[in-house]
Amino acid sequence: MEPLSIILLCVFIPVIVLLILCLLCLSLYWKKKWKSRNISTDLEAHTCTEIVSKNISKECGKDTFRFEDERKSKVNDEEAQIPLMALGESDSSQHLNTNQENVIDTTASKKFEEPRTKSYVHTKEISLQTVCPESIDKYTQTIYTVENEGTQTDEAEPLNVMEFDPPKGNKNLGNTCFFNSALQALYFTKSFKDALTTLKKSSSTSDSMKLTKRMFDLLEKKNVNHTQELRGVLNAVRSINNQFGRGTQEDSYELLNTLLDGIFNELRTASEKGTLQSKDLDSDNKGVGVKNLFTGLFIVIYVYDSCSDVEVDFEEFTSLSIPIVEQVEHDFDKSPHHGLQTISTEEPCKGIDKGLAVLTQIEEYEESDLPCRVCTIEGSGKSYRRLLVFQPPPVLVIHIDRFTMNDSNRLTKNTKCVQYPRRFNMAKFCSVANKELSANGLFYELYAVVVHSGALGGGHYYAYVNTTRRHDVKIWQEHLNRSTGDVEKLKSTVQEYLMEKRDLRDNSRYLNPYEVKDNWFYVSDNNVRSTNIGEVLCHKDAYILFYEVQ
Repeated sequence: MEPLSIILLCVFIPVIVLLILCLLCLSLYWKKKWKSRNISTDLEAHTCTEIVSKNISKECGKDTFRFEDERKSKVNDEEAQIPLMALGESDSSQHLNTNQENVIDTTASKKFEEPRTKSYVHTKEISLQTVCPESIDKYTQTIYTVENEGTQTDEAEPLNVMEFDPPKGNKNLGNTCFFNSALQALYFTKSFKDALTTLKKSSSTSDSMKLTKRMFDLLEKKNVNHTQELRGVLNAVRSINNQFGRGTQEDSYELLNTLLDGIFNELRTASEKGTLQSKDLDSDNKGVGVKNLFTGLFIVIYVYDSCSDVEVDFEEFTSLSIPIVEQVEHDFDKSPHHGLQTISTEEPCKGIDKGLAVLTQIEEYEESDLPCRVCTIEGSGKSYRRLLVFQPPPVLVIHIDRFTMNDSNRLTKNTKCVQYPRRFNMAKFCSVANKELSANGLFYELYAVVVHSGALGGGHYYAYVNTTRRHDVKIWQEHLNRSTGDVEKLKSTVQEYLMEKRDLRDNSRYLNPYEVKDNWFYVSDNNVRSTNIGEVLCHKDAYILFYEVQ
């Protein structure tokens, strides 16, 4: 070989070998780096999964409470996708969603159908979201609150929350929307079904208590096809007042009074015949008195200038019918006699407050026209009369009187919008004569509204109902268990108490009840949809309001 060829071979072969070695090293390097990157990604994903499963987030700035599920049975894949919700809003802007869709800002706790053991764990967590508000509602069972954010506590005290199943519409049997809307409010009245359940066990319900029995049967089947039971209740009401069930549009408020009075009368008749025990009528540990739910007590107070005597009388009521008024002329901070005072000095300001103020205003007479019935003094001064609430019922029904006679003696409808609050205090309409009442025990919250839309001759009734509400068991039972006892003895005791020369007002500070996430529905015969409190409170045609004590 030539010297040049030998030189080229000696140079070329090492270069080739070196190049191959470099490529092998580079390949091993990138292979090792790629493997390390995959391991790091897997670890990061695993860590994120653990953080979510424990409901821990450094970005969440509020303290909340959650369930720690100790149930040992398996949960199917579909159920497992519904996370345990953080109770309370989160400041974090990062939200998790298994479907990778936009989410609605709302929270709830999960409700399982199977029995399980719950423990309450304090943590900082992301508010896991869900797409559909309705899917949240069905899982809401108990709501928790933290009074002071940032305070570390080991466990939370649950609020008492009462939840009903979502409403099911009622078939229109022929111009029966007035009937269906009133029934919706009764469906969602606390303890109403429990009271009828107690009566169902009595042997008398099968014979003499037809309306009560049929009402209970309707409540039992209202979530399935219940047209037969619906017609049975309407026929039982028609047997009491034959204007109902004729296929004509009637008044929902009159229907409600007829239905409740019919049940109360059946109770009284059965009691007089001895077929109903006293425990079925009264509210005690064994049952709930259905009449006690709706029945309150008025006190009528008479005061006389010349002799300073005080005379009282009592009247039962199951609803308050109020007028629509523009202004109320009265100095609510002063009264001519301390016996005419209300528990609270708060002045009624607007809406239904004005109507209730007219209902409970002081009436002034000359003593010659309204003389004292206690003594024989013929006075020449003034006499005063005032009707106040002495014992408010657990369920307060307020009727806005929209149908009045005009100057031509014809019935017309007043379409003026009357404001009504979600929550108000009845203390400004309750007499100081009842020493058992206090301003803090008289908060009422709205849970149903019956609306009449349209004109007098061709309108339509529908209802709004709330299925999830706060429930203070202690206050509820106190109102259910209140009894007047011997009325004549009560009159004497109250008269002596009101004649004392002192201020009898309750100056205690109002307490604000806890807020609870409510679930409102619009129900028009068979048409049912979810809604919100904003829509409920803005209706100019609201007709019957249903409040319950909190």
